[in-house]
Formats: sequence, C-alpha cells, structure tokens
Amino acid sequence: MNTSDLLTDPDPAVRVCAALGPAQVDRVRALAVLLDAVRDPQTTDGWFPEPLPGLDGWFRFTVLRSALALAETFEEVAPVAVALVAAGGRSVVDFERGPILLRAFAGDYDPARPLSCAQRDLLQAFVDTDEATGGIGGNVLWFRAAGLPDNREGIAALL
Repeated sequence: MNTSDLLTDPDPAVRVCAALGPAQVDRVRALAVLLDAVRDPQTTDGWFPEPLPGLDGWFRFTVLRSALALAETFEEVAPVAVALVAAGGRSVVDFERGPILLRAFAGDYDPARPLSCAQRDLLQAFVDTDEATGGIGGNVLWFRAAGLPDNREGIAALL
C-alpha cells in the first residue's frame, strides 16, 4: 500500500507511520519525516502510551533503523546520527549507536581509503563523548563488526 499521501498529515505520528510503510514512492520525503522524528527521540517515544505490537523496544529504535535503511548513503543521515552520538547520555547500544556505526561503515572500514567527512564527524563524536558515556568501550563489538579499532586511542588515531 502506498502511504505517500500521509507523509504530509498534520499529525507527526501519522507521518512517521506513513514513512515506515513498505512502499515508498517519495523516498526523500519519507526519509526527512523519519529523521525529523529521530531528532526528538523522547517526543517520538511518547506518541504511543503502550508499546506497539511487533516492535522491539522504544518506537524511536524502529524509526532510526528505518531511516538508516532508507538512506542511500550514510551522508543522508549523518547530521542526525552524529547529533545522537554527540548528545551524550547513555544510549542503548544495540538499537542506536551500533546500527549507526554499521551504516556509516557498511562493508567495513577500509584503511586504504580515507574517511569521509561524515565518518570522521561520527568518530569524532564518539571520541568527544567517550569519557562521559563509555561510547567506544560500550560499543566494542559494534566497532569490531565495522572493522574499526575498539578503543578511544585507536579511533582518535584515525582522525
């Protein structure tokens, strides 16, 4: 079912649910709707007083996963992804920072290729918030899965 006509609904929860729909005629607008919701994760989580059936964890996790999957490149989602990491706080590793890392380094980090600006910004956000949040140490498995060093010094050396 094409839900593109609902991407402009006045209710942000309806817009996001439309953007989560299986058939996206307007990928760019759907991605923008999802990214807007990810920018304010507490509000997004508050739209539904009860957990939605079939979703694993907070609603924002589904929205983020969908945005990462819908993006053709990491650069499309990088500003929001970097902001999530840079905001500090202890995010849920397996549902936020880990998937962001894997999307940024799809196909693994290749030391023979220079980092893109978006990848550099993301890694810098991890380094900058690491001492307060344990962002690198708490994500060791995700860093390893992306082919990256799994400690602050190793990531800082890439920058």
